[in-house]
Parts: sequence; C-alpha cells; structure tokens
Amino acid sequence: MVYEYRRSIRLANKAYASAPNSTEKTIIGQMLSDMHFALTWIHCGFNPDFKRGANRRSEVRFMDPDLIDAIQLDPEPQEPSELSESDRKKIDAALSELTERETDIYVMHHAEMLPLDEIAELLGVKKSTVATTIRRAQKKINHHRLGGRA
Repeated sequence: MVYEYRRSIRLANKAYASAPNSTEKTIIGQMLSDMHFALTWIHCGFNPDFKRGANRRSEVRFMDPDLIDAIQLDPEPQEPSELSESDRKKIDAALSELTERETDIYVMHHAEMLPLDEIAELLGVKKSTVATTIRRAQKKINHHRLGGRA
C-alpha cells in the first residue's frame, strides 16, 4: 500500500504542476496533504497529529472485538526464522545506510523477490532506474559491511 501512495503522490505532484488555475491547484494540494498525512500515519503507526507524548508512545491499542473474531489464524505453524538476532541487527544497520527509496527498491527486489520491471511499474520509473538504484544500494551495503573502507 505504501508504494501505491507514493506513486499516487508523484502523479498528484505532476497534476499539481500542470493545473491551469488556482482552484484546481488548491484541490490537488489538499489531496497531496491528505496522502502525505496517510503515508506518515502508515509509517509511524499512530496519528501524526498527536502532540502529546503519551499518545505517541502508548503501547495500548484498542481493537474492535468483531474485528478480532473476523481474523482467521493460519492453521499451519510458521517455520522458524533462519536469521539470528545478531543477523537481523546487521541487516538493519546495513539498510540504515540507504535512502528510503533505495531501501524500498532493495527490499522489493531481494526480500520480496519482485522482478525489476514489476518494481519499475509499481514506482512509475524506468527499469534501468530500478537497476541503478539496486546497484547503488548494494554498493553502500558492501561499503558498510567493510566498515566504511573502500
């Protein structure tokens, strides 16, 4: 869903730039604001307008009981993860070196196993741009793995 929001934001930005009058720019600007708000909410997991720390840090989440009943649990047990905690920390540290866009593309390709053309279509860019971004991300990860040495 995040990728669709980002793509919609890019399309709305193009529409905003080509809008012929201020009324249309106002409407598109409000749409952009709403999409950015929703995307921020998705990323942080809480309402970004909350200003008080108690609301932002609260671990208590209320859920509709009907929703809980509607959730069907997977009857098959999940396979245990093959990654150790130290491996997870190393992966997180390596990914922290990347920009948000590089991380998205790298994870889509290497973790979700999406082909380059599908990633390009999702993001609204050329396949060569996706390939270049993956190469750049891999170079940063390799540089990080070597401890910052070239």
